[in-house]
Amino acid sequence: MYAVNDAEDSDSLFDEPQIAMRTAPPIPGLFVPPIRLPLELANDIVQQCMNLYFDGRDVNQIMLFGRTASEHSQNMGSGLPTFLITLLHWLAEMLCDHLPEKVHEMLFPPKDAPQRARQAILNLYHPGEGISPHVDLLRRFDDGIIGCQEELFGEAGPLDRNHWDLYLEERSVLVLSEDARYDWTHGIEGKQKDFVSGGIDGQGEPDWIDRGTRLSITFRWLLPGADIVGGPDP
Repeated sequence: MYAVNDAEDSDSLFDEPQIAMRTAPPIPGLFVPPIRLPLELANDIVQQCMNLYFDGRDVNQIMLFGRTASEHSQNMGSGLPTFLITLLHWLAEMLCDHLPEKVHEMLFPPKDAPQRARQAILNLYHPGEGISPHVDLLRRFDDGIIGCQEELFGEAGPLDRNHWDLYLEERSVLVLSEDARYDWTHGIEGKQKDFVSGGIDGQGEPDWIDRGTRLSITFRWLLPGADIVGGPDP
C-alpha cells in the first residue's frame, strides 16, 4: 500500500526499488495496530467469500450493504452476512486497546446510538494487480474506514514526507481516519513482488517477497442519504 499527499513528479518515484516499511508512517489518523485476525476466523472468511461471491465468476469486487446496529449490542443488524458481523464484533473488541477512544467510538458506536448504513466492499487481487491512488468518495462515505487484509500485499518504501509505502502482512488491520482518510490518497501499485524491510522490527536486510492472491475487506459508513440508489453519484 502507498499513501501520497501532494506528491510531485510521480513518474520518477519507482525508477529504483524502494524498501517497504513494516510500521505505520507518521500520518495523523492512520492506525496499523499490532493485531492479526485469528487464522481460523480468516480462513472461514476467505472460504465464505470465495464460495459466495468469487468462485466461478468473472468478478473481482463485491459491494454489500447493511443497516446495522451497534456491534456492542446483541442485535446483529440486517443486510450484511453473519460472518462479516462476526468480524465486526471481533474488531470492536480487539481494537479497543489500540485506538483513541473517539476513533473507536466512531467505528463502533455505543448501544444507544442510532442505526447507520454501512458498506462492506470485498476486493480480490491477483499478483500484478493493484488500485490507483484515490481518496474514498467524500460525499458518499463518512470518516472512519476499516480495512482487513487476508493475504499479503505491499509497496515500496518511504520516498519523501509526501509519499509513504507500507507493507501489510496477511490478516492485518488498517484504520483510516481524519487526515489519513481525507488528505491522503492510498493505493496499491500493480506488481508481482515487493522489496520489503527485513525482520519483524523492519531493521534487517530488505528482501523481495512474491505476491499471492489477496482478499481485502473494507468497512465504511455511508453518509445520510448515500444509501439511496438510483440518483447521480455524489
